[in-house]
Amino acid sequence: MTRAPTFPATLRPRTGLVSALALAAALMAGAPATEAADWRGGGGAVVASQPATAPIVRIAPGEGALSRRVAVAVGKSVIVELPADAREVFVANPAVANAVVRSARKIFLIGQEPGATSVFAFDAEGRQIASLDVDVGRDLDALRQTLRNSIPNARIDVQAAGDSILLTGEVDSALEAQRAVDIANAFVGASGDATGAVVNSLTLGGEDQVMLRVTVVEVERAVLKRFGIDTTAGWAPTPAAITEGLSLASSGAGGTVTAGLSGGGFTVQATLQAFESAGLLRVLAEPTLVAISGESAEFNAGGEIAVRVCNDDAGELRCGTELLDYGVNLAFTPVVLSSGRISLRVATRVRELDPSVEVETGSGARFGFKTRESATSLEMASGSTIMTAGLISSRADRRVAGMPGLLNLPILGTLFRSQAYERRDTELMILVTPFIAQAMEPTEVARPDDGFVDAFDPQAVLLGRLNRIYGTAEPVDPIGLRGTFGFIAD
Repeated sequence: MTRAPTFPATLRPRTGLVSALALAAALMAGAPATEAADWRGGGGAVVASQPATAPIVRIAPGEGALSRRVAVAVGKSVIVELPADAREVFVANPAVANAVVRSARKIFLIGQEPGATSVFAFDAEGRQIASLDVDVGRDLDALRQTLRNSIPNARIDVQAAGDSILLTGEVDSALEAQRAVDIANAFVGASGDATGAVVNSLTLGGEDQVMLRVTVVEVERAVLKRFGIDTTAGWAPTPAAITEGLSLASSGAGGTVTAGLSGGGFTVQATLQAFESAGLLRVLAEPTLVAISGESAEFNAGGEIAVRVCNDDAGELRCGTELLDYGVNLAFTPVVLSSGRISLRVATRVRELDPSVEVETGSGARFGFKTRESATSLEMASGSTIMTAGLISSRADRRVAGMPGLLNLPILGTLFRSQAYERRDTELMILVTPFIAQAMEPTEVARPDDGFVDAFDPQAVLLGRLNRIYGTAEPVDPIGLRGTFGFIAD
Protein backbone atom coordinates (compact mmCIF):
# COMPACT_ATOMS: atom_id res chain seq x y z
CA MET A 1 0.00 0.00 0.00
CA THR A 2 1.14 3.58 -0.72
CA ARG A 3 0.38 6.92 0.88
CA ALA A 4 -0.95 9.85 -1.13
CA PRO A 5 0.64 13.29 -0.72
CA THR A 6 -0.39 15.42 2.30
CA PHE A 7 -1.76 18.90 1.61
CA PRO A 8 -1.33 21.92 3.94
CA ALA A 9 -3.97 24.50 4.72
CA THR A 10 -2.74 26.73 1.85
CA LEU A 11 -3.92 23.93 -0.55
CA ARG A 12 -0.64 24.04 -2.49
CA PRO A 13 0.75 20.66 -3.55
CA ARG A 14 4.29 19.92 -2.39
CA THR A 15 5.54 18.11 -5.52
CA GLY A 16 5.47 18.90 -9.21
CA LEU A 17 4.00 15.48 -10.04
CA VAL A 18 0.92 16.16 -7.97
CA SER A 19 0.62 19.58 -9.61
CA ALA A 20 0.65 17.97 -13.05
CA LEU A 21 -2.02 15.47 -12.03
CA ALA A 22 -4.12 18.24 -10.54
CA LEU A 23 -3.83 20.26 -13.75
CA ALA A 24 -4.83 17.25 -15.86
CA ALA A 25 -7.81 16.59 -13.61
CA ALA A 26 -8.84 20.23 -13.86
CA LEU A 27 -8.75 20.05 -17.65
CA MET A 28 -10.74 16.82 -17.61
CA ALA A 29 -13.30 18.27 -15.23
CA GLY A 30 -13.64 21.49 -17.18
CA ALA A 31 -14.07 19.79 -20.58
CA PRO A 32 -17.68 18.90 -21.49
CA ALA A 33 -18.40 15.19 -21.53
CA THR A 34 -20.05 13.60 -24.58
CA GLU A 35 -21.63 10.78 -22.60
CA ALA A 36 -22.78 10.47 -19.04
CA ALA A 37 -20.48 8.24 -17.04
CA ASP A 38 -23.04 6.76 -14.71
CA TRP A 39 -21.39 3.33 -14.41
CA ARG A 40 -23.13 1.09 -11.91
CA GLY A 41 -21.07 -2.01 -12.19
CA GLY A 42 -21.25 -1.66 -15.97
CA GLY A 43 -25.04 -1.46 -16.10
CA GLY A 44 -25.76 2.26 -15.82
CA ALA A 45 -27.87 4.15 -18.30
CA VAL A 46 -26.11 6.03 -21.08
CA VAL A 47 -27.46 9.10 -22.87
CA ALA A 48 -25.43 9.69 -26.02
CA SER A 49 -24.59 13.06 -27.58
CA GLN A 50 -25.74 15.07 -24.53
CA PRO A 51 -23.27 17.22 -22.52
CA ALA A 52 -23.03 16.14 -18.87
CA THR A 53 -20.82 16.80 -15.89
CA ALA A 54 -18.80 14.18 -14.09
CA PRO A 55 -20.76 12.18 -11.48
CA ILE A 56 -20.40 13.45 -7.94
CA VAL A 57 -20.31 11.41 -4.75
CA ARG A 58 -21.19 13.54 -1.71
CA ILE A 59 -20.26 12.37 1.77
CA ALA A 60 -22.36 13.90 4.53
CA PRO A 61 -20.92 14.85 7.94
CA GLY A 62 -20.80 11.88 10.26
CA GLU A 63 -20.45 9.32 7.43
CA GLY A 64 -16.67 9.15 7.59
CA ALA A 65 -16.73 5.81 9.38
CA LEU A 66 -19.14 4.32 6.82
CA SER A 67 -17.73 2.65 3.74
CA ARG A 68 -19.16 3.93 0.44
CA ARG A 69 -18.92 1.92 -2.77
CA VAL A 70 -17.96 3.88 -5.86
CA ALA A 71 -17.86 2.53 -9.41
CA VAL A 72 -15.76 4.17 -12.10
CA ALA A 73 -14.87 3.12 -15.63
CA VAL A 74 -11.35 2.81 -16.96
CA GLY A 75 -10.21 6.23 -18.21
CA LYS A 76 -13.15 8.02 -16.54
CA SER A 77 -13.30 10.02 -13.31
CA VAL A 78 -15.62 10.50 -10.35
CA ILE A 79 -15.72 13.58 -8.07
CA VAL A 80 -15.87 12.94 -4.33
CA GLU A 81 -16.97 15.87 -2.13
CA LEU A 82 -15.74 15.63 1.46
CA PRO A 83 -17.53 16.95 4.57
CA ALA A 84 -14.29 18.51 5.95
CA ASP A 85 -10.85 19.63 4.79
CA ALA A 86 -8.60 16.69 3.92
CA ARG A 87 -5.03 16.68 5.11
CA GLU A 88 -4.13 13.16 3.97
CA VAL A 89 -5.50 10.83 1.22
CA PHE A 90 -4.55 7.16 1.13
CA VAL A 91 -4.98 4.84 -1.93
CA ALA A 92 -4.48 1.12 -1.38
CA ASN A 93 -3.65 0.24 -5.01
CA PRO A 94 -2.72 3.23 -7.18
CA ALA A 95 -2.42 0.95 -10.23
CA VAL A 96 -6.20 0.42 -10.17
CA ALA A 97 -7.37 3.95 -9.31
CA ASN A 98 -5.59 7.26 -8.80
CA ALA A 99 -6.73 10.04 -6.43
CA VAL A 100 -6.09 13.65 -7.43
CA VAL A 101 -6.88 16.40 -4.89
CA ARG A 102 -8.05 19.64 -6.51
CA SER A 103 -9.06 21.32 -3.28
CA ALA A 104 -9.22 20.43 0.39
CA ARG A 105 -12.78 19.11 0.05
CA LYS A 106 -12.75 17.63 -3.46
CA ILE A 107 -11.07 14.44 -4.69
CA PHE A 108 -10.94 13.20 -8.29
CA LEU A 109 -10.89 9.38 -8.60
CA ILE A 110 -9.54 8.24 -11.99
CA GLY A 111 -9.90 4.62 -13.12
CA GLN A 112 -6.62 3.11 -14.30
CA GLU A 113 -7.34 -0.59 -14.94
CA PRO A 114 -10.05 -3.14 -14.02
CA GLY A 115 -9.91 -4.11 -10.39
CA ALA A 116 -10.84 -2.97 -6.88
CA THR A 117 -9.12 -0.78 -4.32
CA SER A 118 -9.82 1.32 -1.20
CA VAL A 119 -9.45 5.08 -0.68
CA PHE A 120 -9.36 6.82 2.74
CA ALA A 121 -9.30 10.53 3.60
CA PHE A 122 -8.17 12.04 6.95
CA ASP A 123 -8.41 15.58 8.31
CA ALA A 124 -5.68 17.60 10.04
CA GLU A 125 -6.37 15.90 13.36
CA GLY A 126 -6.10 12.39 11.85
CA ARG A 127 -9.82 11.64 11.95
CA GLN A 128 -11.25 9.58 9.11
CA ILE A 129 -13.66 11.67 7.04
CA ALA A 130 -14.17 9.32 4.05
CA SER A 131 -13.91 5.59 3.31
CA LEU A 132 -14.44 4.49 -0.30
CA ASP A 133 -14.45 1.04 -1.90
CA VAL A 134 -13.65 1.72 -5.55
CA ASP A 135 -14.55 -0.75 -8.30
CA VAL A 136 -12.92 -0.05 -11.65
CA GLY A 137 -14.33 -1.72 -14.75
CA ARG A 138 -14.39 -1.33 -18.50
CA ASP A 139 -16.18 1.58 -20.10
CA LEU A 140 -19.11 -0.29 -21.64
CA ASP A 141 -20.90 2.74 -23.07
CA ALA A 142 -19.44 2.25 -26.55
CA LEU A 143 -20.40 -1.45 -26.48
CA ARG A 144 -23.98 -0.65 -25.50
CA GLN A 145 -24.33 1.89 -28.28
CA THR A 146 -22.87 -0.54 -30.84
CA LEU A 147 -25.31 -3.26 -29.78
CA ARG A 148 -28.22 -0.82 -30.08
CA ASN A 149 -27.19 0.15 -33.59
CA SER A 150 -26.44 -3.41 -34.77
CA ILE A 151 -29.42 -5.18 -33.17
CA PRO A 152 -32.12 -2.52 -32.75
CA ASN A 153 -34.93 -4.92 -31.82
CA ALA A 154 -32.97 -6.70 -29.09
CA ARG A 155 -33.20 -5.87 -25.41
CA ILE A 156 -29.61 -6.44 -24.27
CA ASP A 157 -28.07 -5.32 -20.99
CA VAL A 158 -24.29 -5.23 -20.61
CA GLN A 159 -22.67 -5.66 -17.22
CA ALA A 160 -19.11 -6.09 -16.03
CA ALA A 161 -18.28 -9.10 -13.88
CA GLY A 162 -14.65 -8.84 -12.92
CA ASP A 163 -12.58 -9.30 -16.07
CA SER A 164 -15.59 -10.64 -17.95
CA ILE A 165 -18.54 -9.04 -19.73
CA LEU A 166 -22.00 -10.39 -18.97
CA LEU A 167 -24.69 -10.14 -21.65
CA THR A 168 -28.24 -10.44 -20.34
CA GLY A 169 -31.62 -9.70 -21.83
CA GLU A 170 -33.79 -11.08 -24.60
CA VAL A 171 -33.25 -11.46 -28.34
CA ASP A 172 -35.54 -12.70 -31.08
CA SER A 173 -33.33 -15.44 -32.54
CA ALA A 174 -30.14 -17.39 -31.99
CA LEU A 175 -28.55 -15.47 -34.86
CA GLU A 176 -28.98 -12.19 -32.97
CA ALA A 177 -27.53 -13.77 -29.82
CA GLN A 178 -24.47 -14.96 -31.71
CA ARG A 179 -24.06 -11.54 -33.31
CA ALA A 180 -24.13 -9.88 -29.87
CA VAL A 181 -21.48 -12.28 -28.57
CA ASP A 182 -19.27 -11.60 -31.60
CA ILE A 183 -19.53 -7.84 -31.06
CA ALA A 184 -18.68 -8.23 -27.36
CA ASN A 185 -15.69 -10.43 -28.19
CA ALA A 186 -14.45 -7.80 -30.63
CA PHE A 187 -14.86 -5.16 -27.91
CA VAL A 188 -12.84 -7.22 -25.42
CA GLY A 189 -10.08 -7.62 -28.00
CA ALA A 190 -10.12 -3.91 -28.83
CA SER A 191 -9.78 -2.98 -25.16
CA GLY A 192 -6.42 -4.72 -25.08
CA ASP A 193 -7.35 -7.15 -22.31
CA ALA A 194 -6.80 -10.67 -23.57
CA THR A 195 -7.84 -12.23 -20.25
CA GLY A 196 -11.44 -11.01 -20.45
CA ALA A 197 -14.27 -13.27 -21.53
CA VAL A 198 -17.84 -12.83 -22.69
CA VAL A 199 -20.56 -14.67 -20.77
CA ASN A 200 -23.68 -15.22 -22.89
CA SER A 201 -26.80 -15.18 -20.69
CA LEU A 202 -29.16 -14.03 -23.43
CA THR A 203 -32.53 -15.71 -23.75
CA LEU A 204 -34.57 -16.23 -26.90
CA GLY A 205 -37.90 -14.46 -27.06
CA GLY A 206 -39.68 -17.45 -28.58
CA GLU A 207 -38.12 -20.90 -28.53
CA ASP A 208 -39.16 -22.43 -31.84
CA GLN A 209 -39.57 -26.16 -32.28
CA VAL A 210 -38.13 -27.82 -35.36
CA MET A 211 -39.45 -31.08 -36.82
CA LEU A 212 -37.00 -32.92 -39.05
CA ARG A 213 -38.00 -35.62 -41.50
CA VAL A 214 -35.22 -37.69 -43.04
CA THR A 215 -35.97 -40.07 -45.91
CA VAL A 216 -33.49 -42.82 -46.78
CA VAL A 217 -34.40 -44.60 -50.04
CA GLU A 218 -32.33 -47.36 -51.61
CA VAL A 219 -33.14 -49.45 -54.67
CA GLU A 220 -30.90 -52.36 -55.63
CA ARG A 221 -31.32 -54.43 -58.79
CA ALA A 222 -29.45 -57.69 -59.34
CA VAL A 223 -29.23 -59.89 -62.46
CA LEU A 224 -27.52 -63.30 -62.39
CA LYS A 225 -26.98 -65.60 -65.39
CA ARG A 226 -25.14 -68.92 -65.56
CA PHE A 227 -24.76 -71.22 -68.56
CA GLY A 228 -22.20 -73.93 -69.36
CA ILE A 229 -21.16 -77.54 -69.17
CA ASP A 230 -18.92 -78.98 -66.48
CA THR A 231 -17.22 -82.25 -67.42
CA THR A 232 -15.54 -84.65 -65.00
CA ALA A 233 -13.82 -87.95 -65.81
CA GLY A 234 -12.30 -90.81 -63.81
CA TRP A 235 -11.18 -94.43 -64.03
CA ALA A 236 -12.06 -97.33 -61.71
CA PRO A 237 -12.13 -101.14 -62.25
CA THR A 238 -15.88 -101.49 -62.69
CA PRO A 239 -17.95 -103.40 -65.23
CA ALA A 240 -19.02 -101.53 -68.35
CA ALA A 241 -22.33 -99.74 -68.01
CA ILE A 242 -24.12 -96.64 -69.26
CA THR A 243 -26.06 -94.46 -66.82
CA GLU A 244 -28.05 -91.30 -67.30
CA GLY A 245 -29.57 -88.97 -64.74
CA LEU A 246 -31.69 -85.82 -64.74
CA SER A 247 -32.09 -83.47 -61.80
CA LEU A 248 -33.50 -79.97 -61.51
CA ALA A 249 -32.35 -77.97 -58.52
CA SER A 250 -34.05 -74.97 -57.02
CA SER A 251 -31.08 -73.79 -55.00
CA GLY A 252 -28.86 -70.83 -55.77
CA ALA A 253 -26.91 -72.91 -58.26
CA GLY A 254 -29.97 -72.99 -60.52
CA GLY A 255 -31.35 -75.80 -62.66
CA THR A 256 -28.88 -78.49 -63.69
CA VAL A 257 -29.04 -81.46 -66.06
CA THR A 258 -26.54 -84.25 -65.40
CA ALA A 259 -25.60 -87.15 -67.70
CA GLY A 260 -22.95 -89.84 -67.11
CA LEU A 261 -21.23 -92.56 -69.12
CA SER A 262 -19.09 -95.35 -67.66
CA GLY A 263 -17.46 -98.43 -69.13
CA GLY A 264 -14.30 -100.45 -68.68
CA GLY A 265 -13.46 -98.62 -65.49
CA PHE A 266 -13.66 -95.25 -67.21
CA THR A 267 -16.32 -92.75 -66.04
CA VAL A 268 -17.35 -89.46 -67.66
CA GLN A 269 -19.96 -87.11 -66.15
CA ALA A 270 -21.22 -83.86 -67.71
CA THR A 271 -23.39 -81.30 -65.93
CA LEU A 272 -25.32 -78.69 -67.85
CA GLN A 273 -26.06 -75.49 -65.89
CA ALA A 274 -28.70 -73.06 -67.12
CA PHE A 275 -29.78 -70.49 -64.57
CA GLU A 276 -31.04 -66.93 -64.72
CA SER A 277 -32.41 -64.75 -61.91
CA ALA A 278 -33.41 -61.13 -61.36
CA GLY A 279 -33.94 -59.47 -58.01
CA LEU A 280 -35.10 -56.11 -56.74
CA LEU A 281 -34.49 -54.72 -53.26
CA ARG A 282 -36.08 -51.56 -51.88
CA VAL A 283 -35.17 -50.03 -48.53
CA LEU A 284 -37.16 -47.12 -47.14
CA ALA A 285 -36.56 -45.49 -43.76
CA GLU A 286 -38.31 -42.25 -42.85
CA PRO A 287 -37.62 -41.22 -39.23
CA THR A 288 -39.14 -37.99 -37.88
CA LEU A 289 -37.89 -36.09 -34.85
CA VAL A 290 -38.77 -32.81 -33.07
CA ALA A 291 -36.42 -30.65 -30.98
CA ILE A 292 -36.30 -27.12 -29.56
CA SER A 293 -34.09 -24.67 -31.39
CA GLY A 294 -30.54 -24.96 -30.09
CA GLU A 295 -31.09 -28.35 -28.42
CA SER A 296 -30.04 -31.80 -29.67
CA ALA A 297 -32.32 -34.78 -30.20
CA GLU A 298 -31.71 -38.43 -31.14
CA PHE A 299 -33.95 -41.20 -32.41
CA ASN A 300 -33.19 -44.96 -32.52
CA ALA A 301 -35.33 -47.73 -33.98
CA GLY A 302 -33.68 -51.13 -34.14
CA GLY A 303 -31.97 -53.57 -31.84
CA GLU A 304 -28.70 -55.13 -30.79
CA ILE A 305 -27.02 -58.37 -31.78
CA ALA A 306 -24.49 -60.23 -29.64
CA VAL A 307 -21.18 -60.96 -31.37
CA ARG A 308 -18.45 -63.14 -29.89
CA VAL A 309 -15.13 -61.29 -29.83
CA CYS A 310 -11.74 -62.80 -28.95
CA ASN A 311 -8.60 -60.82 -28.11
CA ASP A 312 -5.02 -61.81 -27.45
CA ASP A 313 -4.08 -60.70 -23.93
CA ALA A 314 -0.36 -61.33 -23.33
CA GLY A 315 -0.45 -64.63 -25.17
CA GLU A 316 -3.73 -65.68 -23.59
CA LEU A 317 -6.86 -65.77 -25.71
CA ARG A 318 -9.77 -64.04 -24.01
CA CYS A 319 -13.22 -64.18 -25.52
CA GLY A 320 -16.28 -62.16 -24.70
CA THR A 321 -19.51 -60.85 -26.13
CA GLU A 322 -19.95 -57.48 -27.79
CA LEU A 323 -23.30 -55.90 -28.62
CA LEU A 324 -23.58 -54.24 -32.02
CA ASP A 325 -26.62 -52.11 -32.78
CA TYR A 326 -28.57 -52.12 -36.01
CA GLY A 327 -31.60 -50.27 -37.31
CA VAL A 328 -32.33 -46.60 -37.98
CA ASN A 329 -30.55 -43.82 -36.07
CA LEU A 330 -31.15 -40.08 -36.43
CA ALA A 331 -29.50 -37.26 -34.48
CA PHE A 332 -29.75 -33.57 -35.23
CA THR A 333 -29.31 -30.11 -33.70
CA PRO A 334 -31.45 -27.32 -35.17
CA VAL A 335 -31.02 -23.57 -34.77
CA VAL A 336 -33.79 -21.29 -36.03
CA LEU A 337 -32.33 -18.23 -37.73
CA SER A 338 -34.08 -15.07 -38.82
CA SER A 339 -36.63 -15.03 -41.66
CA GLY A 340 -37.66 -18.65 -41.03
CA ARG A 341 -34.34 -20.20 -42.04
CA ILE A 342 -32.98 -23.18 -40.11
CA SER A 343 -29.39 -24.22 -39.49
CA LEU A 344 -29.00 -27.99 -39.05
CA ARG A 345 -26.38 -30.48 -38.00
CA VAL A 346 -27.74 -33.85 -39.11
CA ALA A 347 -26.34 -37.36 -38.67
CA THR A 348 -28.37 -40.32 -39.97
CA ARG A 349 -27.55 -44.01 -40.21
CA VAL A 350 -29.34 -47.13 -41.45
CA ARG A 351 -27.62 -50.42 -40.55
CA GLU A 352 -28.86 -53.95 -41.18
CA LEU A 353 -27.49 -57.49 -41.25
CA ASP A 354 -26.00 -58.58 -44.56
CA PRO A 355 -26.03 -62.39 -45.00
CA SER A 356 -24.05 -62.07 -48.24
CA VAL A 357 -20.87 -61.44 -46.22
CA GLU A 358 -21.35 -64.32 -43.80
CA VAL A 359 -18.08 -65.56 -42.32
CA GLU A 360 -17.62 -68.97 -40.73
CA THR A 361 -15.58 -68.82 -37.52
CA GLY A 362 -14.72 -71.31 -34.83
CA SER A 363 -17.58 -70.03 -32.72
CA GLY A 364 -20.14 -70.21 -35.53
CA ALA A 365 -21.34 -68.10 -38.41
CA ARG A 366 -20.87 -64.36 -38.18
CA PHE A 367 -22.79 -61.94 -40.34
CA GLY A 368 -21.60 -58.63 -41.67
CA PHE A 369 -23.45 -55.32 -41.58
CA LYS A 370 -24.60 -53.11 -44.39
CA THR A 371 -24.55 -49.45 -43.39
CA ARG A 372 -25.79 -46.25 -45.00
CA GLU A 373 -24.53 -43.26 -43.06
CA SER A 374 -24.47 -39.50 -43.56
CA ALA A 375 -23.39 -36.54 -41.39
CA THR A 376 -23.50 -32.93 -42.56
CA SER A 377 -24.25 -29.31 -41.63
CA LEU A 378 -26.53 -27.18 -43.75
CA GLU A 379 -28.82 -24.15 -43.78
CA MET A 380 -32.19 -24.10 -45.48
CA ALA A 381 -35.69 -22.66 -45.33
CA SER A 382 -38.53 -24.26 -43.41
CA GLY A 383 -40.43 -26.80 -45.51
CA SER A 384 -37.75 -27.15 -48.19
CA THR A 385 -36.03 -30.43 -49.06
CA ILE A 386 -32.40 -31.06 -49.87
CA MET A 387 -30.50 -34.24 -50.70
CA THR A 388 -27.62 -34.52 -48.25
CA ALA A 389 -26.14 -37.73 -49.67
CA GLY A 390 -26.51 -39.94 -52.72
CA LEU A 391 -24.90 -42.95 -54.32
CA ILE A 392 -25.16 -44.58 -57.74
CA SER A 393 -23.24 -47.83 -57.99
CA SER A 394 -23.11 -50.26 -60.91
CA ARG A 395 -21.05 -53.46 -60.82
CA ALA A 396 -20.80 -56.08 -63.56
CA ASP A 397 -18.92 -59.38 -63.26
CA ARG A 398 -18.41 -61.94 -66.04
CA ARG A 399 -16.38 -65.13 -65.54
CA VAL A 400 -15.45 -67.98 -67.90
CA ALA A 401 -14.14 -71.33 -66.60
CA GLY A 402 -13.34 -74.55 -68.40
CA MET A 403 -10.81 -77.14 -69.42
CA PRO A 404 -7.50 -75.61 -70.51
CA GLY A 405 -6.93 -75.73 -74.24
CA LEU A 406 -10.35 -77.16 -75.04
CA LEU A 407 -12.46 -74.24 -73.87
CA ASN A 408 -11.08 -72.04 -76.69
CA LEU A 409 -12.00 -74.44 -79.50
CA PRO A 410 -14.50 -73.06 -82.01
CA ILE A 411 -18.01 -74.44 -81.55
CA LEU A 412 -16.82 -77.53 -79.67
CA GLY A 413 -15.28 -75.37 -76.94
CA THR A 414 -18.79 -74.69 -75.65
CA LEU A 415 -18.88 -78.26 -74.34
CA PHE A 416 -15.81 -77.65 -72.17
CA ARG A 417 -16.52 -74.25 -70.59
CA SER A 418 -19.09 -72.47 -68.42
CA GLN A 419 -19.95 -68.79 -68.10
CA ALA A 420 -21.31 -66.74 -65.21
CA TYR A 421 -22.58 -63.17 -65.45
CA GLU A 422 -23.62 -60.99 -62.52
CA ARG A 423 -24.67 -57.34 -62.42
CA ARG A 424 -25.77 -55.22 -59.47
CA ASP A 425 -27.05 -51.64 -59.67
CA THR A 426 -27.60 -49.63 -56.50
CA GLU A 427 -29.09 -46.17 -56.11
CA LEU A 428 -29.22 -44.47 -52.70
CA MET A 429 -30.64 -41.09 -51.68
CA ILE A 430 -30.88 -39.37 -48.28
CA LEU A 431 -33.34 -36.46 -48.18
CA VAL A 432 -33.76 -33.95 -45.34
CA THR A 433 -36.84 -31.75 -44.79
CA PRO A 434 -37.05 -29.43 -41.73
CA PHE A 435 -40.21 -27.70 -40.53
CA ILE A 436 -40.85 -25.08 -37.88
CA ALA A 437 -43.40 -27.08 -35.91
CA GLN A 438 -46.40 -25.83 -33.99
CA ALA A 439 -48.28 -27.76 -31.33
CA MET A 440 -51.64 -29.27 -32.33
CA GLU A 441 -54.82 -30.18 -30.56
CA PRO A 442 -55.16 -33.87 -29.58
CA THR A 443 -58.20 -34.20 -31.84
CA GLU A 444 -56.12 -33.14 -34.86
CA VAL A 445 -53.73 -36.08 -34.57
CA ALA A 446 -54.53 -39.46 -36.18
CA ARG A 447 -52.94 -42.47 -34.48
CA PRO A 448 -51.97 -45.71 -36.24
CA ASP A 449 -54.24 -47.73 -33.91
CA ASP A 450 -57.34 -45.60 -34.37
CA GLY A 451 -60.33 -47.90 -34.90
CA PHE A 452 -58.37 -51.08 -34.17
CA VAL A 453 -60.33 -53.79 -32.30
CA ASP A 454 -59.16 -57.37 -31.75
CA ALA A 455 -61.17 -60.01 -33.59
CA PHE A 456 -63.36 -62.43 -31.65
CA ASP A 457 -62.41 -66.10 -31.57
CA PRO A 458 -65.08 -67.16 -34.13
CA GLN A 459 -63.86 -64.49 -36.54
CA ALA A 460 -60.23 -65.45 -36.04
CA VAL A 461 -60.84 -69.22 -36.40
CA LEU A 462 -63.52 -69.35 -39.08
CA LEU A 463 -62.73 -66.27 -41.13
CA GLY A 464 -59.01 -65.91 -40.42
CA ARG A 465 -59.32 -62.28 -39.37
CA LEU A 466 -56.84 -60.61 -37.06
CA ASN A 467 -59.01 -57.61 -36.26
CA ARG A 468 -62.64 -56.65 -36.63
CA ILE A 469 -63.65 -55.00 -39.88
CA TYR A 470 -66.25 -52.29 -40.06
CA GLY A 471 -68.04 -51.10 -43.15
CA THR A 472 -66.79 -47.90 -44.69
CA ALA A 473 -68.92 -44.89 -43.95
CA GLU A 474 -70.82 -43.43 -46.87
CA PRO A 475 -70.16 -39.78 -47.69
CA VAL A 476 -72.62 -37.46 -46.00
CA ASP A 477 -74.70 -35.30 -48.32
CA PRO A 478 -74.22 -31.59 -47.73
CA ILE A 479 -77.02 -29.82 -45.91
CA GLY A 480 -79.02 -27.68 -48.32
CA LEU A 481 -80.01 -24.10 -47.77
CA ARG A 482 -83.17 -23.54 -45.81
CA GLY A 483 -85.64 -20.71 -46.34
CA THR A 484 -85.72 -18.14 -49.09
CA PHE A 485 -82.46 -17.12 -50.66
CA GLY A 486 -81.31 -15.14 -53.67
CA PHE A 487 -81.33 -11.46 -54.61
CA ILE A 488 -83.45 -8.92 -52.80
CA ALA A 489 -85.30 -6.52 -55.10
CA ASP A 490 -87.14 -3.50 -53.74
